[in-house]
Amino acid sequence: MKKTRKPGGGRKKLKPEYDVGKNLKEQMESAVALYDSEMSLQAIGDALALNPIKVRKLLITAGVYESEVAEKVQATFQELLIEARKC
Repeated sequence: MKKTRKPGGGRKKLKPEYDVGKNLKEQMESAVALYDSEMSLQAIGDALALNPIKVRKLLITAGVYESEVAEKVQATFQELLIEARKC
């Protein structure tokens, strides 16, 4: 006889207190604060234990890093937010 599965069963979370959104927001705020104090992307990456490319991505998402590519990324991010709100 086959056992039936219980709703809500499955693997327990290894880190139930882990919140991706909260961690991302904290990283972004830290990166922006360091960027405002005129630190380089490499220095910010070293301070936050992040890759400089990730630091740049966080700053672009926060809207403080400006370049032609950053403007395109920001526009795409805004479009995605609008689409997500429609759902």
